[in-house]
Amino acid sequence: MAKTIDKSNLGYLGIEFQYKLAKYLVEDNNFFNEIANIVDQNAFTDTLLKTFVGTIKDYYNKENIVPTYETLEILLRSKSTDEIQIREWEELIAKLKKTSYDGNSVVKDNAIKFFRQQRLIKAANKMLEKVGNGDIEQFDECQKMIEDAMSLNTVDDYGYSLFDLEEKALSNDYTVSVPTGVSGLDEVLGGGLDKGKIGLIIGPLGFGKSTLATAFSSAAAASGWKVLQIYFEDDDVDITRKHFSRITGVEACEFKRLDDVKKQSIIETIANHPDSKIINENLRLKSFRTGEVSATDIGNFIKKLTNKGFKPDMVVIDYFECLAFEKAAYQSESEWSKEGKTMRKLENLAKELNVAMWLPTQGNKDSIVAEIVTVDKAGGSIKKGQIAQVIISIARTIEDRENNRATLALLKNRSGKGTKVFRNIYFDN
Repeated sequence: MAKTIDKSNLGYLGIEFQYKLAKYLVEDNNFFNEIANIVDQNAFTDTLLKTFVGTIKDYYNKENIVPTYETLEILLRSKSTDEIQIREWEELIAKLKKTSYDGNSVVKDNAIKFFRQQRLIKAANKMLEKVGNGDIEQFDECQKMIEDAMSLNTVDDYGYSLFDLEEKALSNDYTVSVPTGVSGLDEVLGGGLDKGKIGLIIGPLGFGKSTLATAFSSAAAASGWKVLQIYFEDDDVDITRKHFSRITGVEACEFKRLDDVKKQSIIETIANHPDSKIINENLRLKSFRTGEVSATDIGNFIKKLTNKGFKPDMVVIDYFECLAFEKAAYQSESEWSKEGKTMRKLENLAKELNVAMWLPTQGNKDSIVAEIVTVDKAGGSIKKGQIAQVIISIARTIEDRENNRATLALLKNRSGKGTKVFRNIYFDN
């Protein structure tokens, strides 16, 4: 029976492979920068090469640059205890300098594959250890282990010169905006909320978060955009009724009191409405349990949904305070600190998934009686407002609620015009 090849170190690729790899680590700075976080000197089978590569890593970690042969010779001489060791280092460096560049791409590709594999094995063993200890709640941490094991230290962006982005800066199609359906707001925003950005909606208790989230979702879907509407406190039937109310003009609360004749009339109205089909195709509704789903979980759900063929352009999460904090957060952290981390995660998700993300959030007690809800009247951490690219607010007096009116204020618009107040707008909750 053939003996199984040991692939736990670089020995199976041969000593000449290891010499070539050590040479490229010194001479190809971009290559070393790329794999610095995954290369392991202990994978080399030659004792001299182990120390040689370990010295490169130590110097790189301290100085953030790859040492030259000359610098390495000085460092290795300082570690030597006798003339024999010094001669060994001199001979090794001389050999590496003479080693051919033939097959460099093959060597590099195999090295990256090997070191990634070893990191992945270590990550898998750590996860098995956690599961064996009964610690199965650390899903986010396990996921991060896998991502770190597979990631390279690639740096492709070292900044840019002013005119490098001239074409994009002067292009009218560089940003893609998803409309809200509120004409005045869309106009000021330049068409709606840009994909890759977060819009924060501040409002007092009971101002109509779900109604506004539904209105934004329905309008975008009717305009041809794919929309994912996520909600926590409302059930599926309540949200469906709100959408049907927008289509038919019938109050949502009336749907639970329909007789057979009125019910049939509503069904026909919905079926014959010109937007019904396109909204049905472009809108996906999803409920989650309050306090059990984190921003990371939302991101994973969106990725799975995308893999199923539904790629959202806009995501509405109703509402921020219903999200669970990230599992990686320390228990000793304040609630505000955890809110900031959650908001940062959502910001990164909006960019990564290229979606326009609307996020209603509760106002504080002062927002209940405010004629205009300003940023200081948002509840919780100020980081929510600092991170969001767009902030709007809704204020509603008792008289406003009776007359289906509201005051909408644009409080922040990082990419365009600033504050603007829309008074006495129609708002039927």
